Amino acid sequence: MQLKLLTTALLSLAANLARAGPSPLPTPAPLPVIGGDYVSPFGYNAVNGLVAAGDYEALREMYSSFWNNPTAAEYGVCETSQASLPSNEAHGAIYLLNTRNTCCQWNAVHTQCSNLTSRGGASVGFCGVYEACLRCSPFAKDRMFAVAFYCARQGANRVYRSGGKWMLDGAGPGARLVLYLTR
Repeated sequence: MQLKLLTTALLSLAANLARAGPSPLPTPAPLPVIGGDYVSPFGYNAVNGLVAAGDYEALREMYSSFWNNPTAAEYGVCETSQASLPSNEAHGAIYLLNTRNTCCQWNAVHTQCSNLTSRGGASVGFCGVYEACLRCSPFAKDRMFAVAFYCARQGANRVYRSGGKWMLDGAGPGARLVLYLTR
């Protein structure tokens, strides 16, 4: 008798659940994107030509106006050494930001950094608050070009190398774009 009551109750519950059907999921709110209205002051054809010619001094001069006007929320930090990546590989990784509309930080654990692009031994990453988003091009691209070209240093072997980060406190505490060597 108890088994019959239990079976009837379970069947009734199953029927009610089947009639209820799945509830619709709420539509997620769009993530805010930093730099959405940013317009680049740089002509990328000229930038690409100077990179092809290896004229890192002219590139440094071009990006110095961008670099030399930091704000409390944004500023660059050079971290170039002999172990840094070659500047021409940095250009290749940064240029790939053109292929992406938005750059978001999707790593919710440990480092809280997401790799955005890689080319050769160079990578561009975005670290900070989970789900923080930036406009990849031109906002993130200009900031990474500033790091690559302003921080370029010629080593004893005459190869220009670059490394560093661009702090973006507007994207959350400690948020930053990083240019780093992956090999």
